Amino acid sequence: AEEHKRFLLALEKARIQTIYLEKRVGEILSEADAAIFHSHLMILEDRGFIGKITTLIDDGLSALRAVNQVVNDDVNAFSRMEDPYLRERSADMEDIGRRICDALNGNQRSHEKLRENRIIVARELLPSDLAVMDHGKVIGIATEKGNLNAHAAIMARALGIPAVFGVEGLLKQVGVRSELIVDGTSGCVYLNPDSSIKLEYERLQGEYDLKQRALEGIRDLPAQTTDGCRVALLANIGLLNDLRVAHLHGAEGVGLYRTEFPFMARNSFPGRLEQAAIYRKVLEGFPGLPVTIRTLDIGGDKGLGYFPHPKEDNPFLGWRSIRISLDREDIFREQLAAILLASAHGKCNMMFPLISGVDEVRCIRRILDEVKEELAREGKEYDAGIGVGIMVELPAAVMSAEMLAKEVDYFSIGTNDLIQYTLACDRNNQRVKKWYDPHHPAVLHSIKKVADAAARAGKPATVCGEMAGEPISALLLIGLGIRSFSLSAPNIPRVKEAIRRTSLKQARRIADQVLGMESALAIKEYLETAKRDLGLD
Repeated sequence: AEEHKRFLLALEKARIQTIYLEKRVGEILSEADAAIFHSHLMILEDRGFIGKITTLIDDGLSALRAVNQVVNDDVNAFSRMEDPYLRERSADMEDIGRRICDALNGNQRSHEKLRENRIIVARELLPSDLAVMDHGKVIGIATEKGNLNAHAAIMARALGIPAVFGVEGLLKQVGVRSELIVDGTSGCVYLNPDSSIKLEYERLQGEYDLKQRALEGIRDLPAQTTDGCRVALLANIGLLNDLRVAHLHGAEGVGLYRTEFPFMARNSFPGRLEQAAIYRKVLEGFPGLPVTIRTLDIGGDKGLGYFPHPKEDNPFLGWRSIRISLDREDIFREQLAAILLASAHGKCNMMFPLISGVDEVRCIRRILDEVKEELAREGKEYDAGIGVGIMVELPAAVMSAEMLAKEVDYFSIGTNDLIQYTLACDRNNQRVKKWYDPHHPAVLHSIKKVADAAARAGKPATVCGEMAGEPISALLLIGLGIRSFSLSAPNIPRVKEAIRRTSLKQARRIADQVLGMESALAIKEYLETAKRDLGLD
């Protein structure tokens, strides 16, 4: 009973602290940036999360050990995920666990008021650490753990603080009085740089400032080639606090909203009304602009602690994504209903991942029609004409593109997985990473085939993935017939700049040259030359 009492008191302290952090970040930045702490709050109030800890206390564990065990299990689950964006959510669980453990141990974390400008060097920086810092005096951040997808990194970018995450051995080499240059653009940290490096970085800083002013100047201008070809630039997002970053960089809507994280941030399946409320906020964040919501994409590297999933020899070729949704119609119908309910509040599309053929699409359509009828009987409002699209990420979908184009309203070509499945190459496996090549002829001809099938059917085709964020690749894709990209929001300005200084004729010339080549190496060399000729970074 005593340990239960200690845990509940600590939980309440952590909850109050989280409310404070949410309020502080909301005041400094925006409500969207503060949304990470709202998701922390939802976990702290989640009955499943609390229940797992109290069960362990019932089994005889101390409150501290019970919290550590549950949090560590969740941290490990996230850490094993392939998707770097989702993998970095493990830091959020660490942050939540630390707050509870600090309350249990009576620790009061204080942050010294900085008297002068400082670069923060740490093993790891969690969102709550950054939230309470004196941002006016923090001129740079370097850490041993983390990457660009970490919430602390996202917050640092929003605050305009140069930051490099994941520098091995950093703390062993840096002292209190060390001089550092933190290059957030290249991801490099220079320890005690000599005068020539300092002078070079003073020059680079001046160039960077000019470049940023130029990019800011085109933020509200269209992504249009010099000869008038209009291209849509949409953002990939996973959390509500990504909305501000998307707006900051001039996104014209959301091309991919990943619905996995709202599920992963809980310890039981969220109901349709809870899901609908989240989706509605995303739609209201982009009034009048398109928002594409992808249905649950779990399995493979993305698991849910409360959802039993069989151990498989080849999880990426196993029970995952749309296959789980179609097998578990109860979960699928709830999500479809939630998306439909939210669709009354914006320009909403729904998208289905890992589609291999028309049979899956027809099955989805049947279930969707039944859910629509159910909502209509209940008198619920929804967009009856909501767009229905699929992700093309399997070779089977590429080969079936002509047939699939008759069944859906649009295609979204998921290049990350398409490359992986086409080349049978795990992009996160360092041993085979050199074979993961977005410019392999098989990949480029696959994209061309899908773009042509969509054009013949009068349906739009978007490219969604890292490939769209590289300016020269974006121009190549335009030449292949793509007119819409969904990419990481910070990449939008430089892709837009490349589009605005290039003609459609030039982009088609690049594509024609590449399609005539048989070697991935030759394509890469040609694109490097084209990049220099066009004056692209």
